[in-house]
Amino acid sequence: MQTDIGAKLDSWADTGTYILAFLAIYLFKWDTIRPYAWILLVFVGLWVLSYFIVFARFGGLLGLHTYLFKITGYIQGAFIVSLFNWGFSVWLFFIAIGVGILAQLEEIIIFFVLRQKRSNVKGLYWVLKNKDQ
Repeated sequence: MQTDIGAKLDSWADTGTYILAFLAIYLFKWDTIRPYAWILLVFVGLWVLSYFIVFARFGGLLGLHTYLFKITGYIQGAFIVSLFNWGFSVWLFFIAIGVGILAQLEEIIIFFVLRQKRSNVKGLYWVLKNKDQ
């Protein structure tokens, strides 16, 4: 069963997870990440921008739950586990952040395409496909 409040709560939980992951990286692994911080800052910048856009357009979080963001969650989760258990992997870092940037860009585009609040949209393809509905 899916509800609007459940989608919003899930989005807030995702936000909390990101904040704690950024904090943990900053506190414990920043010296390792620092040479590659520019791409992490691009991702964080897009993430913050998406919040400004969704709040400006819709007055709160939507909980899009795109497939690309679900994939991003698994990859970034694998990176975090790997980072804290076995050390820094440059290739996994770039894959995790690169896919995250793509997911963030897709979400920003969706925010501009949507005419009304919707959650669980799957992705940009499905939003465009069902644009008239």
